[in-house]
Amino acid sequence: MESAFVWSYVHVLLFVLWLAVDLGAFIATARVKNPLRNYEERTKLIRVAAMAHVLPRLCFALILPTGVELIGALAVYPLTPGLRAASWAIGAVWVIVILVSARAYGKPLAANLRIVELVFEAFAGLSFVAYGLNSLATGAPIDDAAFAAKLFLFGLVFWAAIAADIGLRPFYAPFGEIALEGSTPEREEAISAAINHALVAMAASYVLIATIASIGYFELF
Repeated sequence: MESAFVWSYVHVLLFVLWLAVDLGAFIATARVKNPLRNYEERTKLIRVAAMAHVLPRLCFALILPTGVELIGALAVYPLTPGLRAASWAIGAVWVIVILVSARAYGKPLAANLRIVELVFEAFAGLSFVAYGLNSLATGAPIDDAAFAAKLFLFGLVFWAAIAADIGLRPFYAPFGEIALEGSTPEREEAISAAINHALVAMAASYVLIATIASIGYFELF
């Protein structure tokens, strides 16, 4: 039971840290919309948002193996040593991809690694959603409703992260055009629309994370 408390605390802490730090990325991204800021300042804000988002992404990666350890500690699902090792291996590779991508910011390598990460997130999200929904509906393979709900919500977090990335992609073309040809109402409108789509997805992920953290918090008592 002591290990369950430790893993539950670490699990909740990762969610809280993720949420707290990523709010900085949210604010920096929102400020890029202001056309009164010069191009250099807006570029710096984009960089700040990208760097601030690194820690939440690391928390995201570490939540997977710590969550598996928590499931084992609470005995809500029988875990094999192989499954535990696999979860930590996936988490370790994910962390490496994030760190290498952050170090290669602005280079083709970073863009390619982000695509790899998005593909992984799509399949992982589908797996958690299906696993959680099936457990909630049938009580198998997880018969603990709280954990099943967390699995389902965690799967939605993957998709919200993908939606934020996809939503922001139309931002880059008009922003690059501003650097070359200057600002126009049409370009600013396209930039605002892309950022707004990303912010909505980010806000949705915050609600999901806060909900999962709340479930984890109440499990401590």
